[in-house]
Amino acid sequence: MADALVTDTSAPVMPAGFATEEPSLFAPLYPLPRLQLVNGKGARVTDVNGREYLDFVSGIAVNAHGHAPAGLAETIAAQAAKLVHTSNLYTNENGVELARELTRASGYDRVFFCNSGTEGMDAAIKFARARAGALGMKGRDIVAFTGGFHGRTGFALSATHTPAYRAPFEPLIPGVRFAPYNDLGALTDAITQDVCAIVVEPVQGESGAVSATREFLQALRARATALGAALIFDEVQTGMGRTGTLLAQEQFGVKADLTVLSKALGAGMPIGAVLMSAEVAQCLSPGMHGCTFGGSPLATAAARWSLAQVTAPGFLARVNEAAAVLAAGAEAIAAKHPKSVREARGMGLLRALDLSADADFQPADLLAEAREQGLLLVRGGERAVRLLPPLNVTNEDISEALARLDAALTVLETRANDKGEGL
Repeated sequence: MADALVTDTSAPVMPAGFATEEPSLFAPLYPLPRLQLVNGKGARVTDVNGREYLDFVSGIAVNAHGHAPAGLAETIAAQAAKLVHTSNLYTNENGVELARELTRASGYDRVFFCNSGTEGMDAAIKFARARAGALGMKGRDIVAFTGGFHGRTGFALSATHTPAYRAPFEPLIPGVRFAPYNDLGALTDAITQDVCAIVVEPVQGESGAVSATREFLQALRARATALGAALIFDEVQTGMGRTGTLLAQEQFGVKADLTVLSKALGAGMPIGAVLMSAEVAQCLSPGMHGCTFGGSPLATAAARWSLAQVTAPGFLARVNEAAAVLAAGAEAIAAKHPKSVREARGMGLLRALDLSADADFQPADLLAEAREQGLLLVRGGERAVRLLPPLNVTNEDISEALARLDAALTVLETRANDKGEGL
């Protein structure tokens, strides 16, 4: 009698292209293991096994110019050969020029540089409270909104609504209250005389590309002005052209007192920026806040390169053209799969499909099947899947990505129907 075949089932089967060492090396703060990527070009990226994917995650809206864009590596290398870091004790030409270029392009008066969006949000909320003190305002409360996501540091997390992000770290910084997003009727009761700042995303990215209404943002501006409170726009994901203008707020006819940028600003290099009015800046003083790595020669060199691309003639017009193609295609997919997809939504090249409550699969299943079809996507909110292509994505890449997304939905629906018939 032949020996029985022995199969070791103690270890889970590792998906192709995933890093095998991660679970034993990294703190378990991400779902491990993860797909291991090794190189990319444009909207395409390759894993460790050599398989190519269309990347509609773009580093979660960071790689606005795609992978390995012409000129970025040369810019970074040239600066790295001269000066990488100096600390905030000194200035550097790239930092000064980036500040000049950002203020000129955005219409803001001053800028503070840091390393990330969450650091920028922390700084903006601190600046708003410092402003309240300098102006003798009695209140120090902050109003943020349901569905909002502003980052993981203390103030930013305190202004983030998602309970799952907050719960492990409570008690958080006090004095933050939440109001319903896009609810005009709730603003008077929520934003009272004891409020010194209002924090809002023009389009909620993490919640799945949920856009504010023009009326809502304009009402926030009017309410903030009436009470003397600072209006803070989180444009970490929407800024730098993703919605079709340099800042999303331009499309709503509203200007905030402070606006936070990051993600696409550095085209992959870590940098954040807090844009502010002169009125806010005059309430700050040396030593009140700082950032060791903020505005480094290397990061600001990359950011200057990125800003130059976005502000080049015709760039944003092309973003809007691509956005129209993506929006139409996403809406067509939603119409084709009405049981699975509740709606297609978003603004510019920040788009999402929101899965219906009675879909036969979960968002994670769609991400996995899309990956099998050669398309990388990212979650957003409870039921949404985001599409975040590079800003210079081609129509051909959009069409191919939509075809792969359609195929993924079809596979999942067919699989669910087959299971149902087998019962």
